[in-house]
Amino acid sequence: MGRYGIEQPLLGEGSPINALGTLPAGYQDFWSQTFNSNSFTAFVQDTYHPLENLALHFGFKSLLQTVRAGQNANDASYTGTDAIAAGSMTTARAFLPHISADWHFLRHHELFFDISENMKAYPVAAYKQGASPFAVTQSQFNQIRGGLKPETDWNYAVGYRYLDKILSASVYAYHTDFHNRLQQTTSGTIVNPISTVANVGSVTMNGVDAGLTIRLLRDVSLYNSISYNHATYGENLVEAGATYATHGQQIVNYPRFMYKASLSYSHGGFEAHIDTQYLGQRNFSYVGDMKAPGYWLENLGMRYNFGKMAQYNRNLEFVKNITLSFDIYNLANQKYIATMGENGNPVSGDYQSFMVGAPRQFFGSIKAEF
Repeated sequence: MGRYGIEQPLLGEGSPINALGTLPAGYQDFWSQTFNSNSFTAFVQDTYHPLENLALHFGFKSLLQTVRAGQNANDASYTGTDAIAAGSMTTARAFLPHISADWHFLRHHELFFDISENMKAYPVAAYKQGASPFAVTQSQFNQIRGGLKPETDWNYAVGYRYLDKILSASVYAYHTDFHNRLQQTTSGTIVNPISTVANVGSVTMNGVDAGLTIRLLRDVSLYNSISYNHATYGENLVEAGATYATHGQQIVNYPRFMYKASLSYSHGGFEAHIDTQYLGQRNFSYVGDMKAPGYWLENLGMRYNFGKMAQYNRNLEFVKNITLSFDIYNLANQKYIATMGENGNPVSGDYQSFMVGAPRQFFGSIKAEF
């Protein structure tokens, strides 16, 4: 991975260089790194049926991953540092247990629970490219590598499902305890951001997801889902000798409320749907003094499958499943913030690290099988 500069010829003085092809002679290597990653996973599981309608699942997983990074090139006048991260990090855990059960206690009714421990391997990303211990300078890497620990969590969940020909419903409640949460913090200008990977401590997450699908008529169905997630940092963040009040703040880039609904119609080869979704307010900064507002987004789509073309013309029997489709994204042309934290999130205040959502767009396509 790296960042390179090439000089395109002046207009009329040669063919343009394909920036996605082989790099030409004389290119500028601003910085580049190589990565070698080796992963090993294993799992054991079994299911026990104490009753015909009750299943108990037991198992565990083992994880081992080693990542090595090396510096190939570094232009100090561009990066502002004498070296970028080179070294190795290892994630290892021999026993990650998982226990679950599901009980079909009445016709159409089901109860279930799930308990598991998980571990996240260190992310692999190049210089200033994400929340990875290798995405920093060599001096920062040397400082953090001894203090970083892999992110782990315990997850507890319980839920209920109902299913019949007319109605499908589910409700799912969960509690998760994260430890050693690793996230990217950024300051400085957008052209020369100062990024580091910080252990922001523990995160406690409590949430509920609920979904309901109603088949109103033979060809019409209505789907609704709602989600509430209360995920907060457990400690204040200490960065460069300063303490920031992150305790109790909602985690960055993640909303507390989400809602989705979809009305669909299907008959023969014709399908149509209209969808809406709401994404609630999100914390942009770690201390919560800068937030992205919530927004609604609607989409519309329809398609028709003509099936085998031989039924229309025998000379076209080699063609089948011609499908015409038409979709409108962001039907109301809503202005909203989509991706957040692509250059890291600020500890406090504003920062140029998000992407504006796409405006209203129209898509049409023709597909055929031969």
